[in-house]
Amino acid sequence: MLTGNDVYYPLGEGFVWTYQMNDGSSYTNTIAEAQENAVFIMRNSMMNKNQQVKKEGTTYLTDSYEEGTMQMFLKDDLSVGNTWEIKFKANGLDNLLIMTVKEVGSQKEVNGTTYPEVALIEAESKLLMNGNLMPLNFFTQYYYAKGIGLVLTTTSMGDAQGLSDCQLG
Repeated sequence: MLTGNDVYYPLGEGFVWTYQMNDGSSYTNTIAEAQENAVFIMRNSMMNKNQQVKKEGTTYLTDSYEEGTMQMFLKDDLSVGNTWEIKFKANGLDNLLIMTVKEVGSQKEVNGTTYPEVALIEAESKLLMNGNLMPLNFFTQYYYAKGIGLVLTTTSMGDAQGLSDCQLG
C-alpha cells in the first residue's frame, strides 16, 4: 500500500474511485490486485479491462495507453513547467501526448468538495503521420489531489469526469 498526504495517487488493493461524467453516467477505477515491486492491477469499469500501475520512487507508470508498455503519467515531485511525453499506438496510428504541469498547490472544487494541494497537468494530443507531428488541437486537463488521486478530467471539447466518491483503505 502506498498512501499518505504527500502522494498524488495513493495505491492499495481494494481502493476505488468513482467518477461522474457530463451525461450523468458513472464509472469506477478499482485496484483489483497488489503485486510485488509496487505494481498494482487497476480495473476501469467503462473500458472493462485491466491495466498496470507502478510506482518507482516518486514516479507513477502505467500501461493504460498501450498494453504492455509502461510509461510515466505522474510524479509526486511536480513543478510548474515540467514536461514529458507519452507515446503510444492506437487504431494503427502513432500518438503523442505532450504533458505539461500547469499548476501545483492549487485548490479545486469538484462535485461540492474542495480539494487542497491539487496539481493540474495538461496533455496536448498529436499524431505522427508520414514522419511529421500533426497537432490535433485537442487538450485534456488532469487534476490530481494529494492523498486522493485523480479528482477531475476535462477536455477542450467540454467533457468532464469528476470524482464523486472514493474509498481509500
